[in-house]
Amino acid sequence: MGDPIARGGQATVHHAVHVSLGREVAIKVFHPHVWDDPAFRVRFRRECEALVALEHPHVIPVLDAGESDGTGWIVMHLAQGGSLADRLQAGPLDADEAVRILRQVASALDAAHAEGRLHRDVKPANVLLEPDGHAWLADFGVARSVGTTTTVPGQMIGTAAYMAPEVISGGRARPSSDLYAFACMAFEAITGRRPFPDGEVGTVLFAHLERTPPRARAIRPDLPKRVERELARGLAKDPRDRPRSAMSMVDALEAALPRPDATVAYGAMPPVRSRRSRRSRTGTGLVALAASATLLVGGAVAAWALVGSAGSDTVAVDRRPPLPPVPTADGEVTGREAPQGAVPGTTRADRVAATTVDGATAYAIRAGEGRAPEAVASSVAAGLADSGLLVDRLDLAGGGTMALGHAVTDFLMRGDTWAVAQVPGARASDPDRVLVVRGTGGTPARVVDALSAARPAAVVAPQ
Repeated sequence: MGDPIARGGQATVHHAVHVSLGREVAIKVFHPHVWDDPAFRVRFRRECEALVALEHPHVIPVLDAGESDGTGWIVMHLAQGGSLADRLQAGPLDADEAVRILRQVASALDAAHAEGRLHRDVKPANVLLEPDGHAWLADFGVARSVGTTTTVPGQMIGTAAYMAPEVISGGRARPSSDLYAFACMAFEAITGRRPFPDGEVGTVLFAHLERTPPRARAIRPDLPKRVERELARGLAKDPRDRPRSAMSMVDALEAALPRPDATVAYGAMPPVRSRRSRRSRTGTGLVALAASATLLVGGAVAAWALVGSAGSDTVAVDRRPPLPPVPTADGEVTGREAPQGAVPGTTRADRVAATTVDGATAYAIRAGEGRAPEAVASSVAAGLADSGLLVDRLDLAGGGTMALGHAVTDFLMRGDTWAVAQVPGARASDPDRVLVVRGTGGTPARVVDALSAARPAAVVAPQ
């Protein structure tokens, strides 16, 4: 066993080499005074059971466990990139990095909740990173099954800086308590500060109970107001006011966070002189003029953007198709434009709308110029496979099939899951769309299956 790489109140983690496996590992060795507690030994066995049961691509793998020399130990995969807590010492994350890490942790946390297990100590120190950006949720040492109790009355388990008000006040921990801790972590990842900074434990606990969380924009004024609102929802004192899942919280933050401009001007026209251009009386040039117009050309809609300058106006044509409505079993829904790259296999020429359906994120894709819908559907399925997911075909209730992507090791589809289907238009004038649903467990499959049942034989799998 090598040098310590992390130390906490319960255990010390050492770097080691697993002889039989021939690989570097991390060994978590519990302190003797902790191991002497019979209740803790129960939680130790629960940690092993929880991690073995939660075979998920973002739950740290357990390789071995046991007891020797009067204490317990667990052999785990060794993450090579440190923890999220280490990363946050350098300051807040940018939007892309924050969403990428939080989404991976959210998929693991939602999978645990789907199995009826709580983590109860979600925090940056328990999110381990790889150099390639892969994130693991670790330390289920205080996890327990929902509805079970192993602590004495008045005992709290967790870390004060991330503890939900209802747990502090003696109530039963629930998945919404993990979501509160996840929101605290998201707040810290995005702003670089905890909602209630370090201090005396009693002061921090009182703040979670009674104080209004700080405004995120008071720390980072560059954040959009919607980001502030979504973080405040996650930090709501009343569990009923929080998001229903960690993934839905990430989806909302991703939609609200500032992203690089993904708008591309296609077929730019030569600069033309605007008749409205004129020099200002002060000689400082024309104040920039922004306008937009919609032209109907042969029944198709073309969007024009006009930007004025002192010398001339540049006119660019956006030839992308209009944003598609999202098909659902209850009709079509108007969605927001999804960030570039939100769906694997799409290009800048495709239009992607996003909305929430039954707690999952549903994307409707309208193929760009020169791309057929079936090509887009196949490209998305291939993109999921390239990302390491197992892509299967499933029959649908109303006829047809769909592609379903899930982790290779997660045969029960408990983690992050994608469903892909091509949806022909309801009318001859409607272009075909590709529906992609992302969520946890079997939700994506159920959403597409319900659409198929509502519109029999209208949903087919990508070729």
